[in-house]
Amino acid sequence: MPETTNGGQSRRASGRVLSTAQHAFQALEIISQNPRGIPIKALARRLNISLSSGYYLISSMREQGLAEVSPAGPGLYTLGPKVSLLYEGYIAAAAQPERLTPVLEELRDRASARAYSARWSNGDLEVVQIRGRRGARELQEVTKGFRGAAHSLALGKLFLAQLPEDQWPASLHGPAYKRYTPATITSPVAFRRHLLAVRERGIAFDVQEFTNGACCIAAPVRDARNGLVAALGISVPAKRFEAEQRSLVRVIRDLAAEASIEMGA
Repeated sequence: MPETTNGGQSRRASGRVLSTAQHAFQALEIISQNPRGIPIKALARRLNISLSSGYYLISSMREQGLAEVSPAGPGLYTLGPKVSLLYEGYIAAAAQPERLTPVLEELRDRASARAYSARWSNGDLEVVQIRGRRGARELQEVTKGFRGAAHSLALGKLFLAQLPEDQWPASLHGPAYKRYTPATITSPVAFRRHLLAVRERGIAFDVQEFTNGACCIAAPVRDARNGLVAALGISVPAKRFEAEQRSLVRVIRDLAAEASIEMGA
């Protein structure tokens, strides 16, 4: 006999809600496979639900911003703007420092150097993880949580090369930038030219620009949309940089590419 108790009704109601949720998740996947849009009839057929249920499902998804009418033609539906926000949330979670820890440790071991990961946070560079012993002359001031000095660190240059200038830190909006060493680029004009080279080669250097005797190399970590979500870097003594630059660049490029694949690129 069918259950008629309140508890039984609640269980059946919960089952219907769960089934609707499952259909919504499946619909997202199906719609994503049809970038120009899919008609409700075809969607309902794929989901094995009635046409009326298909209309109800699409209506609910449109209310939540998960689906919208396709510009490709009437009666077609594509993913809605909320999906982009959900994806950004996923990327933010995926780009957490812990996700890059294995790659960072491999970078430390393969380069035999102090390795760093960094992100752009609240309008400035932030170092989020460091692996390896602190060398006698290798960025003594740069510790976990370090913020700033983006124009003089290879890690920061990667982000500045991608960001519009109105999103740069306030310290980079003046007539001259802070000098850390004689090699620091303090001229805004010269720095913009320098960033052109960073964008062209897809990798950044700082050659004793933050600390005398220390040089850094940084490479980008990108997501599925080619967005810059993190930076990997190493610091080495200047003499070693001069002697091993090519091999060090090769190592950090390889590992940044691995990290990007991990992020969906």
